Amino acid sequence: MKKSVLFLAGICLLFNNAFAQAPSAAFAPIKDHLERWDDIRGAWLAAAIQALALNKQVPDRTFPEDFTPYEMLSMIPAKERQDLRQMVLENQRVATTSSNSTTDIGLFASMLEHSFCSRTFGRSYGDPHLKSYDRATYSFQTVGEFVLSKSTNGLFEVQTRQRAQDDNFSLNAAVAMNVAGDRLCFYAGDKPDDIQQTPLRLNGQAIQLQGRSYYLPHGGVVRLDGRNYTIAWPTGETTVVDVRNSGARGFVNVTVGIFDCDRNLYEGLLGNNNGFADDDFNSRTNMPRPNNIAALSLASAYAFDSREASQINNLAEQEFQAYLAKNFAEDWRVTDLTTLFDYRPGTTTASYTDRSFPRIYMNVSQMNAQSREQARQRCLQMGVPSDEMGGCIFDQGYLNIPPNVPPTPNIPSPTTSVLNKVERPALNNNAHTFSEGKYPNDRPQTIGTKPEGTTEKPQTVSKEATEPKPSHSTTPRPSSTFDSKPSTPSYTKPSTPSYSKPSTPSAPAAPRPSAPVTPKPSVPTTKGKG
Repeated sequence: MKKSVLFLAGICLLFNNAFAQAPSAAFAPIKDHLERWDDIRGAWLAAAIQALALNKQVPDRTFPEDFTPYEMLSMIPAKERQDLRQMVLENQRVATTSSNSTTDIGLFASMLEHSFCSRTFGRSYGDPHLKSYDRATYSFQTVGEFVLSKSTNGLFEVQTRQRAQDDNFSLNAAVAMNVAGDRLCFYAGDKPDDIQQTPLRLNGQAIQLQGRSYYLPHGGVVRLDGRNYTIAWPTGETTVVDVRNSGARGFVNVTVGIFDCDRNLYEGLLGNNNGFADDDFNSRTNMPRPNNIAALSLASAYAFDSREASQINNLAEQEFQAYLAKNFAEDWRVTDLTTLFDYRPGTTTASYTDRSFPRIYMNVSQMNAQSREQARQRCLQMGVPSDEMGGCIFDQGYLNIPPNVPPTPNIPSPTTSVLNKVERPALNNNAHTFSEGKYPNDRPQTIGTKPEGTTEKPQTVSKEATEPKPSHSTTPRPSSTFDSKPSTPSYTKPSTPSYSKPSTPSAPAAPRPSAPVTPKPSVPTTKGKG
């Protein structure tokens, strides 16, 4: 057994070394420092950053944790990170990294700065209601597919599909994400194929977690926490997909977490993260907008109790709602070239678009006082924050959606994680446990694989613990990966933040599953094997 473990470790090292990219001259001393910090974890972190800068798959993890590259970086003691920050300045000769984030040193510098920043969150929840990074709030009663948030470096994007609940109400039915080059989608309903067992699609291929973390090829991690899915980007951003129900229909609330130090590096429905709320709903085409947004807020709408005040507030809200649905919405509707969603043959983003929606603009001011107060009390009892109070009252009063506080992303904390010494590397990917490289029966897997050489979307579910055959069919999003790594669902990040996709996408290549890690404990204390 000992010989087998040593052999596995040797193979692991050979694999990582064989496909490691030569660091840039500026990044070389950083790489050396990371390896001195931890010869196994640090070596993987350096190799992962180099791979991300080249839009390659990250190497297999050779340690027990399920960390992303950013999460591993954040585990380095603060004093050492300060030393690394100084090294970056000495080697890069610039203090900002926004224009240099595609190089290994630039990407590392950006991630390093994130480790010293606090997080800020934007939300799309309920009917849907928007809360921008800069705390602007309002209803967005539309039907279609939209850019919720998108970074300027092309590594981060979140899109939402809003589906009509009836003539006047809509909910988030699906989320599509660019996770540093991987296209990950969650479908509460209207799945793009006949596979109903899982809501997740990775680069067009159905995957399921079965309670474990799932490693994305380009360094992201998907974690299941109760009914919430946390998607952690390799660069530190997060998205929480909160699975909910309204009547017989499922929907999702979406909470996006970014870093407050990334000022003006985002665009979309959640704003630009520049610290000013007033410009978050400005039209990109300079269409004039109502000037009353500063005086109105869903958070205080319930306070308008007099008939005259309610009428004034109602008209003002409806005016701004019309602007958002008719003008602002067009700025952020996705197209067949920019969509990240999957589609059945014969359907496109136009199939999910209804510009006539809603028939009537509904708001809190139209509720009778008793219903409004009952909804408000229930929202208060559930601890809903003040800037989401109006949205909660709306959803409770009109749709009977239970109050829901913003979820906390499931990410490891440097203050509670313990990195024990790892004496020897061992594979930790979607097909192995860390300790011995065994294949557990409940490992994450891809499902619905198709026979080799076919181009149709998967229609049947493969049996548990059956590895799909690599497919040689074409995909709408070919991937650039390490040549000797197993085939995985792939998605190529273009040089610009726009993503090219045919209107009727063909089925992607069937992946070879990369296996589950050991379940993440509630307090992420880990033990290396001696």
